[in-house]
Amino acid sequence: MASAKQTVRIKDEEHLLSADDIIAVARRETPRRLNAYFVEIEGRRFPPKQLLRGAIRTAQSFDTGVAVRALKSLGFTIVEINKATREAPG
Repeated sequence: MASAKQTVRIKDEEHLLSADDIIAVARRETPRRLNAYFVEIEGRRFPPKQLLRGAIRTAQSFDTGVAVRALKSLGFTIVEINKATREAPG
């Protein structure tokens, strides 16, 4: 079953996205360097902006907060790297 599409707004552009669109990006791309947040998909950790940019293919600049909100709205769990590091055993 395909996931539901949601509207993501970046500046003056609106884009229809689904979780399936994000997963498709994760399957075709290699994860880039992580900074503050990541989304884990199929055992690989991706920066939120990489996933969103790959799905919408916009030239507009946007910050990580936009990507985090969009991915959360699609049902993804966003992990803050500092928090994940503090909670890691050992």
